[in-house]
Amino acid sequence: MVSLSLLTVNSLDIKEQKLSLSGYFFMIWEDSRLSWRGNTTYDNILFIFSNENYMWRPAVIVENSVSDMSVISDEHAFMRIISDGHVVWTPGGIYEIHCDCDVTYYPLDKQTCSLVMSTWAYTSREISLVLGSEAVQTTYFSENGEWELLSVSGEASSSTRESQSFSHLQFTLTLRRRPLFHILNTILPVVVMATLIVMVFKLPPESGERIGMSLTALLAYAVYLTLISDNIPRTSKSASVLSIYLAIVLCLSVLTVILTIIVLDLYFNVEDDDVPDWLKRLTHHVLIKFSCWKRNTCGRAKSKVQPIEKDHVISSEKDITEVTAINDVDIAKGKIREIYATNTEQSKIPEYTWKEIALIIDKFLLTLFAILVLLATVITLTLIGTHY
Repeated sequence: MVSLSLLTVNSLDIKEQKLSLSGYFFMIWEDSRLSWRGNTTYDNILFIFSNENYMWRPAVIVENSVSDMSVISDEHAFMRIISDGHVVWTPGGIYEIHCDCDVTYYPLDKQTCSLVMSTWAYTSREISLVLGSEAVQTTYFSENGEWELLSVSGEASSSTRESQSFSHLQFTLTLRRRPLFHILNTILPVVVMATLIVMVFKLPPESGERIGMSLTALLAYAVYLTLISDNIPRTSKSASVLSIYLAIVLCLSVLTVILTIIVLDLYFNVEDDDVPDWLKRLTHHVLIKFSCWKRNTCGRAKSKVQPIEKDHVISSEKDITEVTAINDVDIAKGKIREIYATNTEQSKIPEYTWKEIALIIDKFLLTLFAILVLLATVITLTLIGTHY
């Protein structure tokens, strides 16, 4: 019978995918050759101590160890031999094991790691490993500052190697990263820096600082992307949501630099150059409606209904009478042409200067990038927070 008494989780290195923990195994087995119960000479002796140098012990190993693959051995750990032939052995140590880490929701992630014990050389017929009543004991467990122990469990199984069956025990630990440190030092700076991308378009073109600010935001995100990449495994099994978010914001930052250069070029363009008609139409029909420009209401075009003079107001009955009374086709066509000319005059696209177009594009990009950054941030934080 075997159980694991866990003392502490020393560290979990997700980059190296290595878990270090301290503890000891509680093993008990029966060896009838060592029993002295019923022998009246030694009735008053309940147990004695010995070590592995003078006694048989099961040859077991930690199968997924990354530091030592030798048989568990500790000659300084005494074996308690009870009068009925049962032997109790508690070898302890620091065990470094492989842990396949999932970095999808880094840095607010959960990891499940398993310590696998198996027999060495002895088959299942010769040694059968059985879990104790409490597979993993946490009575003397000390909390780790970075990782919180959520649950523990144990499972017995067997595997076949070279047509022989060998006994296995798997002790599973579920850990969750404590959030405070990474919220303050990773998530918060990343989200705050994302606002710099939007604020680039708020700076006046005359300030001369727009290119410098956009490049600063770009370099800051490149540095953070490098730092996070250095802390996660170089594997393609899973991608960190935070890394994807940083990559998206990095692309937006690159676009910010390019669009800032274009806007500045338009703003400082020579006024003698005529603004192309397609740019006027694009500005008037699209950009101005979504940029909440002063000439237009946000997202809505101006009403085409124009006020008319009081003298021209007529009742519905009078309209019907006049329209019915019109027999002269020429007069009707003249009125149609007059209405058409009036509507055409009203629908003329106003003249825009290069500076006005640049400022309208600035405001449009400010709104667009604010929406994109907000959506990316909300989706990323929702995915990470929901999983946590």
